[in-house]
Amino acid sequence: VGEYAKLSKLVRELQISCTHLDGTEDQKKGTQLLEVYALEIQMYTATKNTKKLRALYEKALLVKCAIPHPLIMGIIRECGGKMLLGDKEFERAKSDFYEAFKNYDEAGNARRIKCLKYLVLANMLAESEINPFDSPEAKAYARNPEIVAMTSLVSAYTRKEILEFEQILHDHRDS
Repeated sequence: VGEYAKLSKLVRELQISCTHLDGTEDQKKGTQLLEVYALEIQMYTATKNTKKLRALYEKALLVKCAIPHPLIMGIIRECGGKMLLGDKEFERAKSDFYEAFKNYDEAGNARRIKCLKYLVLANMLAESEINPFDSPEAKAYARNPEIVAMTSLVSAYTRKEILEFEQILHDHRDS
């Protein structure tokens, strides 16, 4: 908790550096603002402060005057996807995990694999008929050892093979 207090203080200082004298946010500093939001969103995700997370997530998506690094948008979308998954907004979560995956992939960040797994989960919970590995970006990872279990899970799910689905879950519960 003490570390989060320090982080919160630092985030406030960073926010001040992105505001005008009247206290309004300087939209010309959109890229920096998104970086601060990403840091704060991670903090709210870790502390499970969903109310503040939701408000800041929605605010971050409205920032238009920015050219953020894909890693920053990946963080915002991944945390947003987790929040939406918890709120049972599976379609929106699916969209956010896909965007996070693409951003992390563009940034060369290993979190892309974790987001791809979340995307598969959200896809199944949304009862979507669309295979997430049909997209060219995701298809490239279909043979990744960490993803093979997920592709098998999707395959069993789409064929409605419950016993095979359960067996895959059992065999790969550590991954």
